Formats: sequence, structure tokens, C-alpha cells
Amino acid sequence: MRLPRDKESGHFRHTLPAVYGEMLLQICRDYSSLPAVCSLTMCQIRFFFEGVRPELIAATGREKG
Repeated sequence: MRLPRDKESGHFRHTLPAVYGEMLLQICRDYSSLPAVCSLTMCQIRFFFEGVRPELIAATGREKG
């Protein structure tokens, strides 16, 4: 999924809803049991996402940095 383009520059941008939406989709796929997904806070989404970040980096070949 592509993030929405900025209306003025035409460049893709990272917006809070788009980024956290993608993070939420990823953790829903990787964790079989989460608290009620619609009630997760941004801190909880980041917590669970940090657990899968190393695997995502390895899978995409992206180096830390």
C-alpha cells in the first residue's frame, strides 16, 4: 500500500494515520492474539510493532541505520 501523496509537492508522505494503520495491519498479521484491536493505543501499537521490526528489516534486506 502506498501512502497518500502530498497535494502540493506530489511526493509520497508519511502521515500518522497511514503509518499507524500499516503498523496495525502488520501486528494483526503477526500476533495471533492481541487485545481488542479497536482499543489499542498508539503506545501499544508501537510496542507490538517493535517486536516484529527486526524480522521485517531482515525480510526486506534493509540495514539498520
